[in-house]
Amino acid sequence: MPRPAPHSRYDADMTTPAAPPHDDRYLVLRAQDGDIGAFEKLVDRYQGRLFRSAYMIVRNRQDSEDIVQETLIQAWRSIHLVREPAAFRGWLLRICTNKATSLMRKQQRRATDPYDAESLETASNTAQASANNTADPADSSEVNAQIKALAEILASVPPNLRIVWVLREIDEMTYEEIGQTLNLTVPTVRGRLARARSLVMRMMKEWS
Repeated sequence: MPRPAPHSRYDADMTTPAAPPHDDRYLVLRAQDGDIGAFEKLVDRYQGRLFRSAYMIVRNRQDSEDIVQETLIQAWRSIHLVREPAAFRGWLLRICTNKATSLMRKQQRRATDPYDAESLETASNTAQASANNTADPADSSEVNAQIKALAEILASVPPNLRIVWVLREIDEMTYEEIGQTLNLTVPTVRGRLARARSLVMRMMKEWS
């Protein structure tokens, strides 16, 4: 008996286990087939994290909101270009950080502006709720406190070091991905990250 034709690309290989209905790969493949609802689920999952990453780089709430909006628009328009749906997260974060770093270079005068802890707390709440709607309120409060403390520490880190730290520690990019995003060699990335980590650790000790 001939094998029935799949309904779409994400059902194409019936010999492999079906992807969970809400993992990135499944949702990206649905979105690539024009399912706006699937893309909205991806937006709900990542918009809080995108905002935090953008804000820690550009340090301005309105700019960060604009960057997230532009990132999501570009992602929807270009999602058909994603060749590895399971790697969607890294692809999306690179769009966001590229936009944030480009803006930061144009607006270095904002490097001494104070962080808006309320904005970071709002983003943290959004990301926390998206990740786990049943999270313990005590855990959420602890996360918010950590983000506030981190924001104040990062305010004292030079922008060129702060960017590398955010891409590595917040966005979890590889050294190679950071180098591609910032047009730096891997040794330069490693050097800046080491200096950034040293500064952050020193300031954390001063806070304790």
